[in-house]
Amino acid sequence: MADSTAVTAEAIREAIATDARLAKHVAHIQISARRKTLGMTMNPGDEGITLQVPTDTTPAEVLRLLSENRDRIGAMLVKAKRYVPDHPVKTFVNGEGFLWLGRSARLCLLDNPDVMLRRASGYGTGYWFEMDRTAIPRGAKTFIDWYSREGTAWLQTEAQQLWSRVAPFRPMPTVRAANIGRTRWGKHDGRDGRDDVTIAWQTFQLPPSLVRHVLAHELTHAARPGGAVHGPEFWRAFERTEIGARQTARRLDEEGRHVWMGDVGQGVA
Repeated sequence: MADSTAVTAEAIREAIATDARLAKHVAHIQISARRKTLGMTMNPGDEGITLQVPTDTTPAEVLRLLSENRDRIGAMLVKAKRYVPDHPVKTFVNGEGFLWLGRSARLCLLDNPDVMLRRASGYGTGYWFEMDRTAIPRGAKTFIDWYSREGTAWLQTEAQQLWSRVAPFRPMPTVRAANIGRTRWGKHDGRDGRDDVTIAWQTFQLPPSLVRHVLAHELTHAARPGGAVHGPEFWRAFERTEIGARQTARRLDEEGRHVWMGDVGQGVA
């Protein structure tokens, strides 16, 4: 039976409507029985803030959170505007450019069903992505599968080295690359006895230093520092693993907005 005392998005809207300057910046309200604390998120290009609200929170508590974080909200709005996504659209034609760990590779279409997709050496220092034409109707899935497979292999060595600095006396979480959508570079799942780190396939287009940054971020979550999810304790632990982590995070915001997210244009045939 539903809890009649659980907060509703409508009640929260009514409460924050008393402060018009705050209310106009709240785009979405998510009520979650799993959350224990109030949270605010905003991705580059979002029209406003998304509130994550535990079911036992009152509308007054939400309003107080917003009021106490006016400066943070302002910074989130500036960041979202500055880093508006500019993701390319790819067409599967000869010469189309792709990236693997920051290095460029051109697409070369083949009539060879034994080669669904592979990265091969080209002339000089260049590379090719060789793909059989029969893979074209699958759209981006062929590339997503390739990045996920090769990314997982790349992560195995890198994760071992990073984990030795994060929490050397604890078992390392499972690490893999996969398709986790397009709103985050990685995630840590520590619920229900799990301890998994997943890095988004799109991340492997970035230079190795930025991929390691994303991996170190999620491994820091896996080490479970105290405090808020991205609070001072988290950042202290993160920066013990990676010097200059905050500066690198800003670089990720800038370079990441130009990464291919899997959008495919009309040139596919």
